[in-house]
Amino acid sequence: MFKKLNKKGELTTQQIVLLIILIASFAVILFFILKLNLGQQTVQEICHNSVIMRGSSVVPTDAVPLKCKRQYVCLSLDGSCEKMTKPELIKVKTENEVYKVLTEEMAECWWMFGEGKINYVGSDTTPTLYCSICSQIVFDNSVKDLFNGANSFDKKKLYDYMANEKRSDGKTYLQYLFKVNNMDQIYLGNFGEVDFDMQHYSLVGIWSETSEWTWAGIGAVVFVAGAVTGGAGWIVGSLAFVAGGGAGYFIGPVVVGDSGNNYIPPSLIEVNSEEFYGLECNLITTAS
Repeated sequence: MFKKLNKKGELTTQQIVLLIILIASFAVILFFILKLNLGQQTVQEICHNSVIMRGSSVVPTDAVPLKCKRQYVCLSLDGSCEKMTKPELIKVKTENEVYKVLTEEMAECWWMFGEGKINYVGSDTTPTLYCSICSQIVFDNSVKDLFNGANSFDKKKLYDYMANEKRSDGKTYLQYLFKVNNMDQIYLGNFGEVDFDMQHYSLVGIWSETSEWTWAGIGAVVFVAGAVTGGAGWIVGSLAFVAGGGAGYFIGPVVVGDSGNNYIPPSLIEVNSEEFYGLECNLITTAS
């Protein structure tokens, strides 16, 4: 028990020490609660839930805001990151670990935005592509050491990794994202390079109209003919970037999801590049 206050209302030394201990203990407990985020949703879960709410709402989609926030990610071998201020720093030790991080970023993005099952943009009088940037990714200079000092890697290697790496549900990441077993089913040309000196978006897109529409005139981006059926309810095609009428390279697949909308499942697209602007996206991510 605390001793009684003296006549002047002063605390005794013992009481002061006990109060200090109680305050310090409370501060430590509060720190760990906040650190562990107990009972709270992650940024990804908040986004996912807002996508579901928007897609199931009976009011116009614009009345239900998406609560999605772009993540900033830096891959590094040595633990430093010269190209981005205060990113989520992810250390990688092998070439495959680079592909693993990029794959998981794309898979998480696909899950956040409903896996092609939810129409979260409503309808428009003309087909409109709405894009959301899940993460903005940079490569620390040290990552080049994992690729023998090269400045880039062939994006086909990333898709090959997805074709062989399985998720906990037994599907490969390629099957989960694109409903195909290998990228040769939807594209046989140049897949392009991932430049280590450039930043990249992990980007997902959805078209607002599900009826027949044409790809002509979508900037410098064209639809590659020869789409295949990638599974029940899924028609898979490709977007390629063509410069000056010459040979193009792969941007990303196009699928018709269970919702009936046309989607671009998560794709790595260079920030502020010609192919990014060629998509003519209406961005709907609510925070950056």
